[in-house]
Amino acid sequence: MARLLLTLFLVAGVAATATAQDLHLRESGSAAVLSHSAFAHGYRHGYEEGYHVGNADASLGSSQRHQIKDFHGLKLGYSSQFGPRNLFEHGFTSGLKAGYLDGYSGRLFRAVDTLRSVSASLEDTQSASGFTHFDEGFLSGYNEGFDRGGSDQSSTAQVDFHFVGCTNFQKQHNLSGENSYCEGYRRGFALGHADGFLLRPEGGRLEASK
Repeated sequence: MARLLLTLFLVAGVAATATAQDLHLRESGSAAVLSHSAFAHGYRHGYEEGYHVGNADASLGSSQRHQIKDFHGLKLGYSSQFGPRNLFEHGFTSGLKAGYLDGYSGRLFRAVDTLRSVSASLEDTQSASGFTHFDEGFLSGYNEGFDRGGSDQSSTAQVDFHFVGCTNFQKQHNLSGENSYCEGYRRGFALGHADGFLLRPEGGRLEASK
């Protein structure tokens, strides 16, 4: 679904320069989680693109965009070294939504600090291609955290990923795969929870289509 949506509005997906790509992987404090997860790296790109568009729309007094198809000419900035493209694109879409609404609402650019907080204790590495379970966990955790953060029962944006439970790993995988999945799940949950909480006012979320 995300891949189909992205083809509608990303016209410069592979056009980002190598220098621009490397900047995020050198980002102090957050580079580790970006190198572990194509989803997280895509989120970082999407958030930055969305934030600038949202900030510009607010400055110009333009109406808020409510559908993904309203965005055009964004830079996906994907490279195969980042890991699976579909996970990168899922992350980009999630980051785009969060970044746009933060920018439009006048909130601070928070992606770097948030990613730093979920990057704690991870070691820097050169490629996300060897962290399949981690990345799958990060995506699953983000989606569940987003839903939880957006619920009425959630009273705070920030959760400590160290205390997030992880019970939905498929048990046919090996123990090391489970550990990696849960490492990603907990961190993705914390990121998604923050987004769900901050973007939950009625009518505030971007819809993929309507």
